[in-house]
Formats: sequence, C-alpha cells, structure tokens
Amino acid sequence: MNTLRTIIETYRKTSNEYILAPFKCTHNGKSGYDAFDAQYWIRKELIVELYSDYTISDKPLIKWLLQEEQKGIEFDIPLYTTDICAFMLYKHMSTDDVYELFHAKFGGKTDRQIYLDIELIFGFDRIQMKEYLKNKSTNIDLNKEILKTIEYYESNPDASFKSREEYIQYFETKKINIIRNHLESTEDFF
Repeated sequence: MNTLRTIIETYRKTSNEYILAPFKCTHNGKSGYDAFDAQYWIRKELIVELYSDYTISDKPLIKWLLQEEQKGIEFDIPLYTTDICAFMLYKHMSTDDVYELFHAKFGGKTDRQIYLDIELIFGFDRIQMKEYLKNKSTNIDLNKEILKTIEYYESNPDASFKSREEYIQYFETKKINIIRNHLESTEDFF
C-alpha cells in the first residue's frame, strides 16, 4: 500500500488530524505573485489518491480537505482539487452538507463560482433542497442566500440542469478527465 493510501486508511480508522498536518494549507513565506500554498502539491496527490477509492466513511477527510482547499483561495491555488473534493462530498452528502458545497462554489473568487457546477448546490433534488432551506430554523440568512441563488439559476429560461444521477455520471465519466488533464498541465506550469 502506498504512503498516501496508508494515511487515508489510518484517518478512516482513527480520525486523528495529526497525520494530516503535512497537508494543511501553509503560506510559503513569499509575497506577491510568488505567494502560494506550500502544501498544495502534496495535498493534491492525497485528493487524487482519495478520489481513486473513497466511501461515505471518508466524509470527515473529504470535508477537512475541502476546508484546506478553501484556505488556499487566497493563494490562487488551482481550483480543480476543490472541484474534486466538492464532488466527493456531494456524492455522499447529507442535506446539511449544502452549506459546505455552497461555500466551495461561492465562498471564493469568481473563477470558482463559474467553474464549480451549480448542481452541487441542488443536492439530491433542487425542489427538495428549496423546501429544506425554507423550513430549516437555523442558518436562516444563509438559507435565504442559497434559496436566492437557486432561484436565480432557475430563472434562466435557457438553463438545463442535470439530475443527481446525470451529474454524477457526467462528473465520473467526463469532467474528471478534464480535471486530470488540467492537473497534469499545472504541474508543468509551477
């Protein structure tokens, strides 16, 4: 078993965040255009390894990785790893995970808002998600913001949205290949 897979398996069993320390978003100490997340490349490898074999038991790790990716926004890290983490969470989501998925898409810069798919916010079914958000008695302001966002997308008469099954199929058969190509090309860039 490779080192990354060992870390994944250990975290599944122990939930010990200490073993994730080498993957934490960490400023490289430089300024301006040279500022970057010093741990991005190793975290990217962990994300890719996790994507190759993940289950619902990996949800705590997926959420941790997604949080670290969100921290990396200030360093303009490539958004492809965020997309992978958001998809893994979406695939094994509970309805409350909409908040993390919304933050992944809209909690950063414009390129993330454009690149990450809106279907992530729709959850299992966008009608059910809207009902959930309308009836949830906590996070009222955020619920209203997410509802407004869903309704904005729905207001486009030319919009076509994928069902949950269609989106999962699309991501796993097409989008992941595009992401892999981008990740390989960004290694050459940096």
